Amino acid sequence: LSYAQCYGGHQFGMWAGQLGDGRAITLGEVVNSRGERWELQLKGAGKTPYSRFADGLAVLRSSIREFLCSEAMEGLGIPTTRALCLVTTGKGVIRDMFY
Repeated sequence: LSYAQCYGGHQFGMWAGQLGDGRAITLGEVVNSRGERWELQLKGAGKTPYSRFADGLAVLRSSIREFLCSEAMEGLGIPTTRALCLVTTGKGVIRDMFY
C-alpha cells in the first residue's frame, strides 16, 4: 500500500496548517537482516493528494544536488536520508526560471 504523508507545520516563519508530501510517495518499509528498518520512497514521481497545484515532479538538476549532498553528509557522519538511485523518464519538466 503506497501513501503520501499528511502533516501540519510552519512554512516561511508562519503556521501553514495542513501540508503534505507533494512529491514523495512511500512504497513501504523493509527490515534488513540486522533489524534495521528502511523506508522505500519515490520522490518527484508525480502528483500526490497533497501536491496542490504542482505537478509533483522533480527536475534532474535538483535531484542530483540532493543526492550528492546527502552522501556528503553521510560521509561526514551527519545523520541524513539517503537515496538508492536516481531514475529519469526523459520527460521534460517546465519550471519558472526564478524558482
